Amino acid sequence: MRVDHVHKSYQLGELSSFRRTVNGLLRRARVRSTDGFSALDDIVFAAEGGTAVGLVGQNGSGKSTLLHMICGITLPTSGSITIRGKILPLFAIGTSFHPELTGRENVVLFGAVLGLRQAVIEPQAESIAAFAELEDHLDTPVKRYSDGMKARLSFAIAMRFPADIYMFDEVLAVVDAAFRDRCLTEIETLRDAGKLVFFVSHDVTQVRRICTTTLWLEHGRVRAWGLTDDVLPQYEQDQAEHNARLLAAERTTV
Repeated sequence: MRVDHVHKSYQLGELSSFRRTVNGLLRRARVRSTDGFSALDDIVFAAEGGTAVGLVGQNGSGKSTLLHMICGITLPTSGSITIRGKILPLFAIGTSFHPELTGRENVVLFGAVLGLRQAVIEPQAESIAAFAELEDHLDTPVKRYSDGMKARLSFAIAMRFPADIYMFDEVLAVVDAAFRDRCLTEIETLRDAGKLVFFVSHDVTQVRRICTTTLWLEHGRVRAWGLTDDVLPQYEQDQAEHNARLLAAERTTV
């Protein structure tokens, strides 16, 4: 997989008053802002199977935007992304689930969205339920699930359906420590089996355990790219300095 000079920008503005909207007076006359927002700027890197890429950076640095573009959810403004193989994305917990459907029905739906045949999907249902520890709840509507249950089901689906590239975006934040450790072990297994893994987390301990390579994004640009053992110490030092500045600023204003 290769990301080649990718840029993503958004146009800000395009605003109108609520009164004009509800009265049907908006038509085509809109107040437009010429200001643009650059979410990603000149992103370049390449990764191969058997690699786990950690994405680190402050909120708003462009991590999720980059993964969305790799998946094809959104398109780059410029640049190109070359992908070889099937992608299985696991983003915000429960966003891919239909709340009125049962866990079992959502497993089938998730597999169908990935383009898998029913003959591949159905035999995995019980294995998914066992991994997620939801055997007694698989035929319960997902709207009755807790966030932790949704997270376990999401991760179990990702582990049991075949793909070449796996993406995990802060998906372990709401599960308990024991299940989190099982998930991390499974991700390591995917990496060691030759899969390409993208792993987003604010927990540097998890990134250090899982990822062989790390991409540090800052304000939409690559701050550092390389071996995790080289990049993470720089990132941790920068975060410590940033937090110290914030603390000093708070003390000054008190």
